[in-house]
Formats: sequence, structure tokens, C-alpha cells
Amino acid sequence: MVAYSKIVIAGGGVIGNSISYYLAKRHGASCTIIDPVGIAPAASGKAGGFLAKDWSEGSPIGELMSRSFDLHAEQADDLGAEKIDYRRLEAAAVMMASNG
Repeated sequence: MVAYSKIVIAGGGVIGNSISYYLAKRHGASCTIIDPVGIAPAASGKAGGFLAKDWSEGSPIGELMSRSFDLHAEQADDLGAEKIDYRRLEAAAVMMASNG
């Protein structure tokens, strides 16, 4: 039997997968993701991944960055942090003065 979906998402990167994930989670929607190469074939599936919640505070994208950070943590809770290799780390920003 072939499964059919009324929602087709073009692109298997981080955006396409996130859209599919949240449509399924929040609306019970069944999605089909199509990508000419595969799921997470480029940087989305290969990058080490580093998100910082407050590095853009006060900027035009600050609220979006903060929400993205929270959604990433939510996905780790839903899917199991150990299964997706999710780790919360403390980080510090260091600024160096130039010698000139």
C-alpha cells in the first residue's frame, strides 16, 4: 500500500524537516518531504550546531533567535536528547582588542 499525503514539502533540510515536524506534532498532519539528494543532505545534517539564546538580544532578530533556541530544546525533550545528541552547554563570549 502506498501512503499519500496532501502536504508536500520541497526540501529536506532543517527548514523542511522543522515544518514537517511541527505540522505533525501540532496538527496531526501527514507530510511528504521531497529532496533531490535526501534528508538533511547538506549543512543541515552535517553542522555541529551551536545556538546561543541571548547573543542577539536587542537586535531585530533577537526575539526570533530566542524562540528558535526554545524550540530546539523542546524538540530535544520530545525526541529524547540522548537520541539526537542534544547537549546544553555554558559558553562565554570573549572579545580581544587589536594591537593597532
